[in-house]
Parts: sequence; structure tokens; C-alpha cells
Amino acid sequence: MSKDISKLPRLYVDYPLEDGQDIILDMQQSHYLGNVMRKKSGDNIRIFNGKDGEWLSEITFVKKKELSLVVKEKLLPQPQNTQKKVLYFAPIKKQRLDFLIEKSVELGVTELVPVITANTENRYLKQDRMSSQIIEASEQCERLTVPVLRKEIKLSNITKEEGRIMVAIERHEGIPHISESKAAAVLIGPEGGFTEDEVLWLKDQKNIHPVSLGQNVLRAETAALYALAYMLS
Repeated sequence: MSKDISKLPRLYVDYPLEDGQDIILDMQQSHYLGNVMRKKSGDNIRIFNGKDGEWLSEITFVKKKELSLVVKEKLLPQPQNTQKKVLYFAPIKKQRLDFLIEKSVELGVTELVPVITANTENRYLKQDRMSSQIIEASEQCERLTVPVLRKEIKLSNITKEEGRIMVAIERHEGIPHISESKAAAVLIGPEGGFTEDEVLWLKDQKNIHPVSLGQNVLRAETAALYALAYMLS
């Protein structure tokens, strides 16, 4: 991809992408390109849908609340066999949750799963808002895939999940550091940590593997990124 093309605006679109495909953008995207970015007919935009790679498109029609594109050529193929990496997390306060979502997407997580625990602060999640944040972060960090946001689950239901799950437990003796463990998923607890009953229960589950993130007590969002950095490396 040339430097000129790489500087073009990049948008996620919920359309199948192929040469010649016509696309009508939603009101928010139309406003962004037409009124904020001041784009006009004939200008080029990069687009992706998380499935068909990245494509070059051209603006064909601009109105105040509507903008349309035509797909011109494929710029990048869709990566195949992306390794599954899942972040299970107890939702935290809004501003820090925004940060956690953005950075998790940048680091390459493939699924985000909110988990409700005894000490969870934020139990009223806005799924639409979180999905929009995931898409926006995917646009900005040049990802070709878009992480899946799943509906929240109770901690007691995590045993129904597939595969081995690391869980970060602070200041418990005899727990290996995360660098010594291998798994495609990690569970991060809430601010204030898991309760003692939850810790005992987690340690007793066959698919759960307790790990340490070091001697310091980390904030929930810091712990999530620390764990993901190891898991995704």
C-alpha cells in the first residue's frame, strides 16, 4: 500500500465487499466524511468489514445526511486462521472501561466477554456503545478483523466456556507467574478483586488456571493489558 493510500480515512462498513459494490453509509458516517472531513464526490476512502479484507472506494454521492461509495479495488487480503484470544473481564467504571476496550482491540484480542462478579461496579452495560467503541478502535489501529463483543455472563457460568482460561489472582502464594502459563483466554477481576469465596471456587475449576501478575496490585484495566501482552506475544 502506498503512503498516499495509507493516509486515506478508514471506515468499517456492514456490507459485503467486492469490486463494483455500491454502499450507502449511515447518517453518522455520512456526517463524519461529508461535514467533518469535508470529503466530496470523487474522493477515495479505505473501507473494511472484518471479513473481506480492506478495499479502496470512491465517494459517488454526497448530501447533508447521506453519502454513498462504490468499491474499486482490494488493498489487503483478509488474514486467515486468526488465533482466538479472549478477554473475560469484570466491567469497571466508564472512563477506565473505555480505555480497556480501546487498548484490548489494539493489542489484538478477538473476543471480549463481560463477567459479573460479587464486586463488579458497573452492572448496567450499554452493548451498542461498547460495540461502537470496538469498531472505532479497529478503524484507528488498522485491524482487518473486528473483535466480537459477547453478552455478559455470571462468574458461575465461566465453567461452561471452551478451553483453558487463565485467571489473574493477586497476592496468593504458590501461583505461577503468567509468563509460565499458556492459554488463549484470560479472566480479569473487578476493582477490589475477587472475594475469597470466588478465589476458592475458581481454584477448584478444571478449566481455570490461576496466575500471578507480579507483586504489585494493579488496577483492573492495567491488569487486563498486562495479561493480554503476555498472552498475545
